[in-house]
Amino acid sequence: MIDRASLLDALEGAPGAPLWLRGALAALAPAGMAYGAWMRARRRAGGAEGPPPAEGPPPAEGPPPGAPVLSVGNLTLGGTGKTPVVAWLLARLLEAGRRPAVVSRGHGGELRQVAVVGDGRGEILPSPPAADEAVMLARRFPEVPVLTGRDRPAAARRAVADFGADVILLDDGFQHISLGRRFDLVLLRGDRPFGNGRVFPAGALREPVSALAAADALLLTGETSPAARERAAAAAPGVGIFEGRLVPRGLVDAEGNPSGEAGELAGAPVVAVSGIGRPEGFAQMLSGLGARLCAHRVHPDHAAYGPAEASRLRALLDRTEADRIVTTEKDAVKLGPLLRGVPLLALRVEMEITDGETLAARLLEAASGSAEG
Repeated sequence: MIDRASLLDALEGAPGAPLWLRGALAALAPAGMAYGAWMRARRRAGGAEGPPPAEGPPPAEGPPPGAPVLSVGNLTLGGTGKTPVVAWLLARLLEAGRRPAVVSRGHGGELRQVAVVGDGRGEILPSPPAADEAVMLARRFPEVPVLTGRDRPAAARRAVADFGADVILLDDGFQHISLGRRFDLVLLRGDRPFGNGRVFPAGALREPVSALAAADALLLTGETSPAARERAAAAAPGVGIFEGRLVPRGLVDAEGNPSGEAGELAGAPVVAVSGIGRPEGFAQMLSGLGARLCAHRVHPDHAAYGPAEASRLRALLDRTEADRIVTTEKDAVKLGPLLRGVPLLALRVEMEITDGETLAARLLEAASGSAEG
């Protein structure tokens, strides 16, 4: 059986990936080339999102939402820090006096139709059934409407019509080309921006690198090497390139309320639990803060937790020296109801962007004016 870490390493072209697994992915190159060709044709045609799922054909595009759309997206599979970047941009839009709304597909959630996860007035759905990242954003920004749904144009129109949004922030929207946007910010990993260079299923690319010609700016996240920056610049000539990294900003409780400084973890024995794209980064951040990891329960991204996992975590607290459980903000929205009475904290992280003022100015300029301008 292939473990998740080895598969991700192979998809991303990590030097330590098993040789046999790299060979197996190379054998899938023809399938990746075919999928890449389909994605190129779809982008040229401005077509609807993705292949039709089992439940039916993709929704009709419909009229534009009536507000400018800013997109934060990925070129590759796996985590690059999209949600922290959405939070970073939301803060700038609010500071500028705008009325933003977040629209996403709601990956990992149970709601398929357009759903109001947060109404901008403090009413927030739980997760499940809502998607964990959407709930996390609604908790951090209770004044911002957060909507999810497979029909994202419909969700965007509802955000404008029902909640008065004057700018739509499209989360994970680079491949959702049927919803026109004013600005495409594309995130890439700073160490291996294009994975192993192949399109899924042979690699980590969601579509060919040539798609970056449609980007308005690139953001390299994590430790960025000069070689990676050069590769990104060569792939998207003339597109502005920025760099960002995740930094710990504090601790919050299971409801998202501030609960101390991140530095308070120094020397503390903890049980860590994460269901994110890059759990190793979470563990490294905790260790960097001086926490003593007695155990780290790793789950797939957007993991669905239940009573069995809650029992395991309670048992870990009993068997180890740990005096608390520390998780990510998006995991906390699901674990909180299962671990009532257990000392549970979430580490809040924020994206710190080099020359972020310039990037923010470009995004705010794109958000100004009419929706069609």
